[in-house]
Amino acid sequence: MNTDSGPNASTDTMEHHQPVIQLNSPSAGKSAIWVLAAVIVGFLLPVCSCAVLMAAGITGLGFLGSSSSTSSTGTGDAVAVVKVEGAISSGDKEDYSTGAVSGMVIEDLRQAAEDVTVKAIVLRVDSPGGTVTGSAQIYEALLAMDKPVVVSMGGVAASGGYYVSAPADFIYARADTVTGSLGVIMTLYNAEELISEIGVDVITITSGPNKAMGSSWDEMSPEQLEIFNQFIDESYNDFVQIVADGRGLDVERVRELADGRIYSGRQAVDNGLADGLGNLDDAVQKAADLGGITGTPRIIEYQHIPPFEQLLFGISSRIASSEADQIIETFTKFTTPSIEYRYVGP
Repeated sequence: MNTDSGPNASTDTMEHHQPVIQLNSPSAGKSAIWVLAAVIVGFLLPVCSCAVLMAAGITGLGFLGSSSSTSSTGTGDAVAVVKVEGAISSGDKEDYSTGAVSGMVIEDLRQAAEDVTVKAIVLRVDSPGGTVTGSAQIYEALLAMDKPVVVSMGGVAASGGYYVSAPADFIYARADTVTGSLGVIMTLYNAEELISEIGVDVITITSGPNKAMGSSWDEMSPEQLEIFNQFIDESYNDFVQIVADGRGLDVERVRELADGRIYSGRQAVDNGLADGLGNLDDAVQKAADLGGITGTPRIIEYQHIPPFEQLLFGISSRIASSEADQIIETFTKFTTPSIEYRYVGP
């Protein structure tokens, strides 16, 4: 008689034969290794992917980071679109500051002049103007062009923005373009009362009575004011003559228009500062006509992407720039007079 029969015997037998995993067995060790390897690969895969993408991005930026590149649409003879957008400043073609840096604009004009497929140029102006020197440099480059130039004014083409437009063969403005503001401006700050109130004594040692003229810390003498007025008048007369020559207007008529006021695009057409109302497409078609292009012209635009090293340096410089550095920069602008062809309205 088998005394192990019955429900309890069956249960004991099943428990006795239930498999037990030995952690120190060869098969278990291999399984643990494979699991660990899978975890490591799963972790490293996205990291490696990011590294590859970053390397590709850096390579791409380095490749694209030449002084300029071109984009083109269509085929055949072309109209080049050169942009003067933002505040105008003087700089070379490697200056990747914001706004319309004269060196970059001149480099675009040079490329358009040397490209035999470019038959005409559209100068796209959306600028309140800027420094006298930057505006004059762009103007001189345009004056030397032997291809037709048509200006397309955007939202603002005032003061220096108009100065660079003046030598064009044809000027289009939008009806709502803000233009005009023909003239010169210099802003000086007098903080003499402020520093007296807060108890600051500024001592300036100069080699002559007018060396510190325009200082924010001293009251300007009548003689110094006259010196500044003569300087302003000289630049203003140059501006008036440039508009008169470019637009074929009498100098006295330009002086009437150049009292600093702004004009709408429609008013500019009425007073002879612009030739017609139109947008960029109209300007491109007009340029094509003047350049002898039949049909729809190919359009070339110039783009500027800083080299990766310069881009990286600029980012790191901004990060490293302390609040004290920013205060010094603002202080320098505050205390250094500058003469500009700039619209400073709203």
